[in-house]
Amino acid sequence: MRGPYAAWPPVFRAMSAICVAALVGCAHLPKPDGAAGPSYRDAAYLDAGAAKSLLVEIDYVEGTSPRPRSIGTLLKQIDLYLDKPGGVEVVLDDLIPRDEWREDPRAIRQIAYRYRSQEAPEGGTVLHILYGPGYRKYRGFAWPRWTMQEDDPDYGAGLMVVLQDRLKPIAWVTGVKQESNVLVHELGHLLGLATNPGHSTKAHCTNAHCLMYDGVDARTFWLYFFPTLFTGYLPLDFCSDCRQDLYGPWAGVPPGQR
Repeated sequence: MRGPYAAWPPVFRAMSAICVAALVGCAHLPKPDGAAGPSYRDAAYLDAGAAKSLLVEIDYVEGTSPRPRSIGTLLKQIDLYLDKPGGVEVVLDDLIPRDEWREDPRAIRQIAYRYRSQEAPEGGTVLHILYGPGYRKYRGFAWPRWTMQEDDPDYGAGLMVVLQDRLKPIAWVTGVKQESNVLVHELGHLLGLATNPGHSTKAHCTNAHCLMYDGVDARTFWLYFFPTLFTGYLPLDFCSDCRQDLYGPWAGVPPGQR
């Protein structure tokens, strides 16, 4: 054995091997007991035949604002994961008075209904992003298109809410990186990810390396502690299981990589 690793005392080599094994094991803990099955696919977003283009409407509460670099990251991921030959358009729309914001799900949904105004392009669909200050401990959440239509069939969009009070910079983990992480995670929910019982529970993926995993715990600590500590890394990719749910007929390969 050669190289700097060979010069380490045996105890340190053993400890490093244990740490590597722990990292790998934490990322691939056993799947749920539920039988594997297809996730809920929203054809209006995934299939070009159903929606050839996408309009992204952004409304924001006074005191918040979308970070341009975060929106840029979202658009790159949309270009990778969605097939939109008609293009993607972003409209920065309404500034919402701060006194209209209430930290209540019903009130937030009412704001979304009140300010949702952009018409879907012909043959296309709409993604509505609402920026607000805060609600409990959440950094963001989504109301998929089908759940919104249960209340109001005329809403005509999937909704994601970004709560900027929870996106404070922490050393290298900038607000831009946190906001990008939230945007793409919520996009995954709108696409129907984390609904496959074979690798999902409580509406989140069970693979700790997946963007659709839920929050920070011992598994993600072990997996991302050093990348996050030294580079501010936050995941922006879906795992192979989630990609398989979305793009099974194409061997799990998204449109932007074919």
